[in-house]
Amino acid sequence: MKLQPLVGISSAIVLSLTLAACGGSTSGAEAPTEAVEIAHAMGTTEVACTPKRVVTLGQGETDSTLALGVTPVGVVSPWTDDWYSYLPKKVEEAEVVGTEIEPDLEAIAALEPDLILGSKLRHEALYGQLSQIAPTVFTETIGVAWKENVGTYAAALCREDQGKEIVEAYEARAAAIGEDLTAAGQGDTEVSIIRFMPDQVRIYLTGFPGSVIRDAGLPRPKSQTVADWETSEQLIEISEERIPEMDGDVIFEMVSADHYAQQGTQTVDEQIQRWTSTDLWKNLSAVKAGKVVEVDESVWNLGGGIGAANAMLEDLEKYFASAR
Repeated sequence: MKLQPLVGISSAIVLSLTLAACGGSTSGAEAPTEAVEIAHAMGTTEVACTPKRVVTLGQGETDSTLALGVTPVGVVSPWTDDWYSYLPKKVEEAEVVGTEIEPDLEAIAALEPDLILGSKLRHEALYGQLSQIAPTVFTETIGVAWKENVGTYAAALCREDQGKEIVEAYEARAAAIGEDLTAAGQGDTEVSIIRFMPDQVRIYLTGFPGSVIRDAGLPRPKSQTVADWETSEQLIEISEERIPEMDGDVIFEMVSADHYAQQGTQTVDEQIQRWTSTDLWKNLSAVKAGKVVEVDESVWNLGGGIGAANAMLEDLEKYFASAR
């Protein structure tokens, strides 16, 4: 069963408002400029409110900035050839400034940004240079911390209340879906999340997709249940003999056309063919029941922000409604 791609705070930061005078107190002088002081993964940064020329250095940053009503002037390229279909079309107005792994500092500087958003995980080594270009705010990591990250972005964009509102709305929606599934007798469905790649096969435990499944109140198979959510690895790479760990009442298989391209000695299509032709795969209960569901990887994994989270909830609603 294939789901079509969707078109479509809590935060631990410390926030203090300060006023920076931009002129004298005589009549006709400019009004003071409000600024926010943001404590983040790399220290403390003062940002003048409200940033208008924002550069985002990651998928989650781009996703959530757009969801907060701000169109970045600069973004790093998506992981696929085209922009993710669930994102607002306004993302196409932004200039691409390199990749998430290798942002182009010269291109970023040319845009004269007044705020740069990134993550310590991806760009710690570039923080000093980026900070010389514009006020720069980093989250600690990506993936599992996406909701906390929305709070950081919202504060840096001087939209802290809006950030809280969109996360609270998402959480309420996820909770409502969980209640609906329980009422329909589907609340105990064990969800497995997998991804085939040309050179490896992954099971997602926590991370971004795991957190959305968790927020919807859906359980995971025992083999995919972690003891400590905060410290667990977000995903595991497995070998063929560990195929039984992929099983669940339903297996959501993340797919992306771009990943069918040749990488190394085989394509992902060949990888899938090899694994799914084994007896171990054929004997999975979800396979026997016809409950392996293809889902858009850009929603379930690559986007990593509040927009993708809501699109993933929509996928869950569609699947479970069709399974009744």
